[in-house]
Amino acid sequence: MGLKRLFLKMATIGLGIGLMTSAALAANLRVLAWDGYADADWVKDFTAKTGIGVDVVFIGSDDEIWAKIKGSEGQDFDVFAVNTAQLQRYIKADLVSPIDVAKLPNQKEVLPRFRDLTAVSGVTKDGKVYGIPFCFDSIGLIYDTDKVKPAPTSMSVLWDPAYKGKVLAYDNGEHNFSFTALTLGYKDPFNLNEEQMAAVKAKLVELKRNVLSFYTTADEAQQIFQNNDVALIWANYGQQQVKALQKVGAHVAYVNPSEGALAWLDNWVISKGVRDNDAAEKWINFMLSKQVSGTLSERTGFGNTVTESSSAGGNDKLVWLNNVEDPLKRSDMWNEVKATP
Repeated sequence: MGLKRLFLKMATIGLGIGLMTSAALAANLRVLAWDGYADADWVKDFTAKTGIGVDVVFIGSDDEIWAKIKGSEGQDFDVFAVNTAQLQRYIKADLVSPIDVAKLPNQKEVLPRFRDLTAVSGVTKDGKVYGIPFCFDSIGLIYDTDKVKPAPTSMSVLWDPAYKGKVLAYDNGEHNFSFTALTLGYKDPFNLNEEQMAAVKAKLVELKRNVLSFYTTADEAQQIFQNNDVALIWANYGQQQVKALQKVGAHVAYVNPSEGALAWLDNWVISKGVRDNDAAEKWINFMLSKQVSGTLSERTGFGNTVTESSSAGGNDKLVWLNNVEDPLKRSDMWNEVKATP
């Protein structure tokens, strides 16, 4: 064989190997997720069990997820995580694919409240399933066990004159209008009429007069708690805040109010541009394993949909966050509340 022919043959073999390698790399499952949702040991275990490689991109906001998925019309990722309040936006924009729940045997083993997907607001449309619940956290009430006795059962304790100047509340108009609406007994806290909005605003003005400070981050709330006489915290960051406070020695406990606790619920979703539907479904099924779900709660403090956790007991009433009737109006009215003497 001449050197030229040998060279050409070797080049052809090399090209073939290169194409095979490229094809193998191209077959990797492309996952878009929040930090803590696709840890390296889980990815390694998934690949060992299925032979499917995984490329993970982590995101830090709902806006970032939308930009990445919408920007490529769903072509850059196979599976991603998104909350129920956002999912309908993706369905409407035709950016997600229906999921065959029959191919997810682990879904049959999830906690009762997540088993019937038709009863989980926001994950289905026109009889098709678009989101599989994965993890959640409630927005409940943190209380100092040395200062608040007996243990509270309702958010109404935030208005108790006994705790004037000892309350921390979250600086957010949407959430504050929603949780106060629940406290007032309104059935749908995300769609309030003019009369209800006025009543909630007046109630929030009363709350403001009981509040020591409003916070925006969990770290800020912790610093205020450690340096002041605080008895109650409306815990926007849920169990994360509890764990952080307990870690520094605070005597605190957590309760989901009897009138219902606002809660976010993140789901695994299959992109419209999915390259391998079977691989995406295997990923979702793997994420619903007891090993992954239990470890998720241990590491983050979030509740999971498979094993019981401290985020919510089976009898706790959770009200999943949803889009509100007028975000701008709520923001304006909240600013008016904060400006009220």
